[in-house]
Amino acid sequence: MCSDGVEDQIRSFWNETSDSEWYRSLRTDEAIGRLKGNPESAFHPAVMELIRKYLPEMNDRRILLPSSGDNHAAFAFAMMGARVTSADISERQLENASAIAGRLCLDIEFVCDDTMKLNHIRDRDYDMVYTSNGTLSWISDIDSMNRNIARVLKTGGYYVLYDMHPFNRPFSGEAWKEPCIVKSYQDVFPELHWRLQDIVNSQIGAGMGICELAELPALDASFWFTYDELRGKKPEEIGGINDWKKNPMAALPAWVALVSRKA
Repeated sequence: MCSDGVEDQIRSFWNETSDSEWYRSLRTDEAIGRLKGNPESAFHPAVMELIRKYLPEMNDRRILLPSSGDNHAAFAFAMMGARVTSADISERQLENASAIAGRLCLDIEFVCDDTMKLNHIRDRDYDMVYTSNGTLSWISDIDSMNRNIARVLKTGGYYVLYDMHPFNRPFSGEAWKEPCIVKSYQDVFPELHWRLQDIVNSQIGAGMGICELAELPALDASFWFTYDELRGKKPEEIGGINDWKKNPMAALPAWVALVSRKA
């Protein structure tokens, strides 16, 4: 588990990042307006299908989002009628999200908490826990995370994980080039590169049964380039980027989604 010093560093990083130009772009009236017009756009379409499959009725269902980040998923779930708790280690992320929720009249509970601990989250209280892309790269103790996710789920509740597919981690990830290996798939530390076996076995060890696994393609060029890089790209520079015959790296799955259920 993270030491207090590392935890403070992570919190400081995300407090600062929350006010970056990239994150401000996610909170513009235009961005929030698109989300309000189509809440399901907060999710990869295949992930939304999985969520609907295992939790077809959202009204009054309790959903927890640890490492809630930009909170688009939290806003979306609330717009769909769920009772949402957003938990993040960054106070600033929660402040910015709370301001948007207030403007949208969304009743979301915001809790400052470490995803590996969830000290301020009640036991057996949630129908679903959802973690989105990028969460795992900040988790130094995946077993603690999954034990606490299992603890806060109701019996029969679901955990939906959506993150970068581990098969991408050994590669440099440069678009338009042949795959370039920069590390072994087996090297979990120090970059927190959890393998598929780590993710699955940890959930099983925490008392959750695997329901379904999906390996998903990238949807757009944002998988391949940062926000700053994309701003300088012309449409012809990113056209066909998810066609593996043009971009060899696209032959690998971009995302993994995993649904598990508390026994």
